[in-house]
Amino acid sequence: MYMCQITGMFSKPGEKLNKIVVSTREKTYYRWVRDEDTNKWVEIECGRGFETVKEINASEKGRELWETWSLEEREMFLQEI
Repeated sequence: MYMCQITGMFSKPGEKLNKIVVSTREKTYYRWVRDEDTNKWVEIECGRGFETVKEINASEKGRELWETWSLEEREMFLQEI
């Protein structure tokens, strides 16, 4: 059981949990490689992507409600929690 952060209601036992990503940030991934010319370790970029910063728990009804909201309504809701 969990509490839906959108509707404020508790779920039924065994009900599916929906995680809604509300905030992300850009992330650059690096790795260390030995340079063959200088024989020193060098940090090189090996990938770019996004990290999840914040998620909210939602029931099926909460997820459906979230999808009907406009961007402004979502931002106002997130300021309240």
